[in-house]
Amino acid sequence: MKNILYLLIISIVFGCAEKPPEPTELYNDYRKSVALIKNSYYFQTTLDNGFEFFYTIENNEPIFFDEEEDAIANAGVSYGTGFFISSTGELATNRHVVYPSQETTSISEGINNYLNDIKYKLKKLINETQNENSKLADAYNEYYDYLDYDRKTELKDEYANRKNEIIELEQYLENLDFNPNNTTTELKRIFLGIALDDTHVTSANDFIECVAVKKSDVEEIDLAIIQIKNKTTPSSATKVFNLKDITLKKELALNDKVYMIGFNHGIELANTGNGIKSQFTQGTITQDPDQNKILYSIPTLPGSSGSPIIDEWGNLVAVNFAKTGDFQGFSFGIPSLALNNLYSNSNYSNSYKESVPVNTNTNRTVKEINYSQNIRDFLKAEEKRDFDIIYGYLSPKFSRYYDINDPSYSKLKNRYEYLWGFTSNSKNYVKSIEKINDFIYDLNTEYTYYNHRKEQEFTVNSTVRFLFDDNGKIIETYGVE
Repeated sequence: MKNILYLLIISIVFGCAEKPPEPTELYNDYRKSVALIKNSYYFQTTLDNGFEFFYTIENNEPIFFDEEEDAIANAGVSYGTGFFISSTGELATNRHVVYPSQETTSISEGINNYLNDIKYKLKKLINETQNENSKLADAYNEYYDYLDYDRKTELKDEYANRKNEIIELEQYLENLDFNPNNTTTELKRIFLGIALDDTHVTSANDFIECVAVKKSDVEEIDLAIIQIKNKTTPSSATKVFNLKDITLKKELALNDKVYMIGFNHGIELANTGNGIKSQFTQGTITQDPDQNKILYSIPTLPGSSGSPIIDEWGNLVAVNFAKTGDFQGFSFGIPSLALNNLYSNSNYSNSYKESVPVNTNTNRTVKEINYSQNIRDFLKAEEKRDFDIIYGYLSPKFSRYYDINDPSYSKLKNRYEYLWGFTSNSKNYVKSIEKINDFIYDLNTEYTYYNHRKEQEFTVNSTVRFLFDDNGKIIETYGVE
């Protein structure tokens, strides 16, 4: 009889053991405490010499703007997820949602390409302006005796104006030389706000404006906290995620059930005919967690960054922050304890702005002088047989071209056109370029060409000396032993 009574007591105890809530119950409890985050921004880069430019990021590639007004008008927009953690309008999310990263290889390469493209255009414009001035000077000297006073004055004024343009362009070009270690990029935020689950969003005015109040400075801890401007959590969020209750009943283990409430793919997937709706997805723990990340089998899309991850009892266990590469079925979360530490630690950064060194992947110094590439570019211009481009590499002080002293535009052009008249397939094979000092270089080259008069191909090995001015323009060029 006693055994029967004992078994009856055991069955009653275990039969009345608490069961976790149904997933739909968890979703309904917390969905109004999860919000869609919209972040609108652009970046401003300032070189160490004061030169500024602006850009946004699309598909991990920078889009550049010369004027800040254009950057503002075309500001980048990103979406993420956040969830309320207090009654004062504070939400937790990922750091990269609030502070989009611009420190990637493709963005650094894009900045370098952007600056190099500006340099190329400036050099081309300088060359073209110098060529026009040389033509003006030649015309002035050649027809001096036939020009009246007004025409002479007009030509001199035009020459002086273009000379000033060249000086300004050269100064602008010089400003593009910089020390990357002293260069900063600043995030310029236009708008940061949230839209609540189950509300209609038809314009930017439907977002509640927020400010960024705190972010983790630890690279592995991708967390940040934002706050509604009026510091009031909406009344619809009846059950917020209380960080003081982060005391798990048991440690997470493999195959434990977890759920995510978030806005996969941002506004695009969230928008329905009845307002924006969050998504509720489930999975299991698929790897033993560590102090920095938790891996689970929940597929995610951009926009789910910052979503709360809860266990089957509704305890906050992680903040979703990344998927595993191209594998859509697995994602990572930051353990909730790290969020608690961030929230309670006043030593974390609370700066609204973020300035970081530009990673340009270059060791170039501000005033490094090396004109070897100028020589190579000059040789390519000769091969293209465009005299105006060739002339653009020459200094206004150009004083010697092999056997021609004080060569004018017309004299040089006649020499080149004479040689081009009976030669073809000309090519310089550079063996070496020796830097004698900052302004003198010796080019060792093998020059080949076809002579139509002699119907024969020739090869000439020679050493040519180049003398440059301060702007990298050729002052003299001649053969040496």
